[in-house]
Amino acid sequence: MIWVIYLTELLLYVCFSILMGVFLLHVLPAAQRPVVAVSSKVIKWSIAGVLLFSLAPVFYLILQLQVHLGWALTVQNVLSSFEIGKAWVLTCVLSFFFYWFVSLFPVLEDRQYSALGLMFVLLLIGTIGWAGHSASLNDTMGFVDHFTHLSAVSMWAGVLVVIGWFGKGHTNWLLFLKWFTPVAVVCLFLIGLTGIRMMTLGIEVEHYSDAWILNYGQALLWKHLFILPLLLFAFLNGFWGRKKLKRDPTFNPLPWIKGESALLLLIFTATAVLGQQPPPHEISTALLHNGVSPLFHYIYGESLPAPLPVEFEVSGAGVTFFSAAILSLALALWGFLRKLSVLFVFVASLLIAVSTYLGLMTSIQ
Repeated sequence: MIWVIYLTELLLYVCFSILMGVFLLHVLPAAQRPVVAVSSKVIKWSIAGVLLFSLAPVFYLILQLQVHLGWALTVQNVLSSFEIGKAWVLTCVLSFFFYWFVSLFPVLEDRQYSALGLMFVLLLIGTIGWAGHSASLNDTMGFVDHFTHLSAVSMWAGVLVVIGWFGKGHTNWLLFLKWFTPVAVVCLFLIGLTGIRMMTLGIEVEHYSDAWILNYGQALLWKHLFILPLLLFAFLNGFWGRKKLKRDPTFNPLPWIKGESALLLLIFTATAVLGQQPPPHEISTALLHNGVSPLFHYIYGESLPAPLPVEFEVSGAGVTFFSAAILSLALALWGFLRKLSVLFVFVASLLIAVSTYLGLMTSIQ
């Protein structure tokens, strides 16, 4: 069942990204964005997806509690007493009105309607932030951080997903990059700032590596490592891609945008797993209740490092993997400059994250 929750969380982030990207792009004048063709069906299915996929953790909670209280009483209690249940009820109401709005009004033809659609998306993101771990640990600032984090991620990813997968050519591309590049930089800053703040609600910074022995820590580490190839693609698309298009008007940036959006999908996957793990306020206590991460145990291959904290040493395997990460970076840059396929650069950039991960794991004493 927990894997179903991971999948629904991932799909929830995808739905938010599509909605955010569609309405954000259509708030802007047509001359400042490439041509995109998104049907009303895609928007409606995304709204329905937000409603359905946000229900999954609520249903999982009901499924766990109904054994003791019965279905009827459990459903009533969860929807009326638990924050996650009350947030989903609000999500349901907002989704209904949002669906009704996009069905009756030309939301992609009038920028004012697009702005109202964008407000609906932000309100729905707010309901998710209300029910998140951060809000439960620190009501006001936890909610603000989660809301800002998810909004910034959805904005960055949404524009890339919509243009990459629904774009019809790269008309107005340089004008698009002129505003999107600084927006992406601001989003990255907000994602980093709020991400650190939310992380410290669950673990102290000095215990970051100690948490790797838990599923929470492994998911957090992978999320951070996937940012490395994402930054590489963002740099290639935002700076080198701009120069390349000026020199060569036939250069098609859309496949590279798809590559960047695919990396964001991997980050969404790690975030989906992370969001369902209890924050380990005390590593030893969390280890007692949740056990060692199977992935950590498989990679480390020995008994747990004892005593905690996890300590590092220079090892032959670690140096080899870190060298492989640097080589992968060089290959990715070389592939872009030599006009090799996006797939080649994408795989090379992924190897940066994988090699760095293995380097860290094999450097643990």
